Amino acid sequence: ASESTREVIRNARKQASAFVRPQDFPTVSDFEFLLFMQVGPCKPRAITLERRGIDPADFGALSGLCCRHCARIYEGKNQHKGMWFPPNVESLVDSSISQSVLNHMMTCENAPQELKDTFDELKRLASEHCVVTKRGSKKKFLEKIWGRMANYYDE
Repeated sequence: ASESTREVIRNARKQASAFVRPQDFPTVSDFEFLLFMQVGPCKPRAITLERRGIDPADFGALSGLCCRHCARIYEGKNQHKGMWFPPNVESLVDSSISQSVLNHMMTCENAPQELKDTFDELKRLASEHCVVTKRGSKKKFLEKIWGRMANYYDE
């Protein structure tokens, strides 16, 4: 990996995150660790949940995920791009959420270019070197994140 990619990963490991912990780093790929470091908590509005077919009463203390770069720009706003509200752990573990977060990060006007370049490089390196994460490691990682999301607003 290039020096700039290593620097982005080193910096991510030093940052505080609501859902990703430093001890998660050795248990998952650099790519997944970095990707989920880019999201933070957000409280969905009832109308947002209803539009997605989710009963607000079922969501309870559960946090949604939002792009931390957009959240910084749109601070205090309940609705902006880069928000995800998985209703259960299965939907979080489903690869479509990861792909949606990545697609957002790659097009997010608020995300730094060096972050986008790092995602590109990590994807390229994984492909070139046929890197495959340990079976089940991503699922375990996302289950930990789900556990941290589940009662976020009760804390």
